[in-house]
Amino acid sequence: MARILFVDDDPNMLETLDRSAQLFGHQAMIADCGTDALRLALTDAPDLIMTDMMLPDMDGLALLNRLRQDSATASIPVVILSASPEVDLAQISQLGGANSYLSKPVRLETLQKVIESYTSAGQHDNANID
Repeated sequence: MARILFVDDDPNMLETLDRSAQLFGHQAMIADCGTDALRLALTDAPDLIMTDMMLPDMDGLALLNRLRQDSATASIPVVILSASPEVDLAQISQLGGANSYLSKPVRLETLQKVIESYTSAGQHDNANID
């Protein structure tokens, strides 16, 4: 069972991600802003973080940058989620240190593949699974 931190300011999206993780047999933690996500990442050590690009207090890349700067959270795989139609956003996310990028809405099968790929032993390679 993996511990996954989902970060999104949309309560419906958080509920969907939470239920999906539980369906796959994982424990979900949720945060609705970057500040709460940073706190949870430091105190609860998730195995994977999936964050929306647009958050109320910082964007997903700023959160990613702060996670990568702290030795306690630097190695946690981070997947950026976004509904933005920008094609370059995937490349920007990966250049910023994200392990992967997913476009919303995320299909259940895709979500399961991503969770499995980043929470299985030795499977922390960069991937763009969409």
